[in-house]
Amino acid sequence: MLVFTSFYDQLAWSPIVAWLAMSFGAPEATFWAATAYSAANLLGNVLFGVLADRVDRMAVAGAGLLAMIGTGLAHLLPDSTAGLVGVRALHGLAIAGVAPAAMASVTDGLPRNQRGAAMARMGLVIAIASMLASAASGRLLTSLGAAASVYMLAALVGTVGIFTVVIRRWLEPPPVRKGAEGRGEPAPGRVNMPGMAAAGLVAYALMFLQNVLFSAYPLKGYEIGLTSATVGMTLSAFGLGAVIAFVPPLSRASDRWGRHQPIFVGMALAGAGHLGLAQGTTPLTFAAWLFIYGLGFGLVFPAVSALNADAAGAGRRGVAYGLLSAAFSLGSISGPPVTQALAELASPFSVAGWLGLATSGFVSLWYYLAVRPAEEAARQSA
Repeated sequence: MLVFTSFYDQLAWSPIVAWLAMSFGAPEATFWAATAYSAANLLGNVLFGVLADRVDRMAVAGAGLLAMIGTGLAHLLPDSTAGLVGVRALHGLAIAGVAPAAMASVTDGLPRNQRGAAMARMGLVIAIASMLASAASGRLLTSLGAAASVYMLAALVGTVGIFTVVIRRWLEPPPVRKGAEGRGEPAPGRVNMPGMAAAGLVAYALMFLQNVLFSAYPLKGYEIGLTSATVGMTLSAFGLGAVIAFVPPLSRASDRWGRHQPIFVGMALAGAGHLGLAQGTTPLTFAAWLFIYGLGFGLVFPAVSALNADAAGAGRRGVAYGLLSAAFSLGSISGPPVTQALAELASPFSVAGWLGLATSGFVSLWYYLAVRPAEEAARQSA
């Protein structure tokens, strides 16, 4: 519920912010508002992740949602670029702790061999929230207007926030007993920094590819004469591929075969999908490569999220997911400008595709040079 609300809110604001910027004659404010939101959200991911480990996690998530009532309603006040940018920054900060606190709470209550499937279910929730927000937000804005849309979003986050605060004591997993952690995992209160760093690098690359896709694919479609409806229809192939990976049997891949294998295969598929999009010229070929990319994305997201939990002992997963969310945000922010800077050398899809393949190769090297020797040493000492 927390993750659904968080991601629904993120996407539902896009058309509203664009409408508000146009209403006072400053369409460029949309770009600056998005940048301010992302920057504040990145900082908040880390700050509230640390806080979630020190206090009640559900209280952090609930307080963030309640703060979003005020920051959401404040969107109706600005009549200038500076005002809109400031409000978006405050909203990005308010929402920053919700998903890390929720993900840390979920993984704390699960054994290692169930975390991948749990993160896949969370990925499915995110996919559903994304589809609903994309479909509903524009229509509500057109039908009811900006003010009514803002009130509805405030009501949604407020209801979930109050519910979370009221029942938070029943949402927290039981404390982990000393010595109950899984073999090879950090003890409660400790972290495996190499594992967290590897998860962060993969998370960065995954969101780099994702935001390049969402910024570059519509432009390429329009350049070759595709209609908006065709672009949207072919993009649904990405969602289909991701959903297939988010449900059994693929959702349990990282629990059965280890975190590295789905990440290795998934990043290779995601990279290949981008390279295929660079060469595609017809809706059918675009849909096929988008499906391949979506399948790769769906394999990587649960595995890297579970890997992050594996690398942090109980009591430190709030900061672990805060840092992972920051890596996701950094990848999203940097993807489009980096590919634009390299546009004279290669297309955005080529840059993203080779990054995906390089990340796949890194994961393979990391496993065989670091993870596998450590696992063998642990078995011999057991």
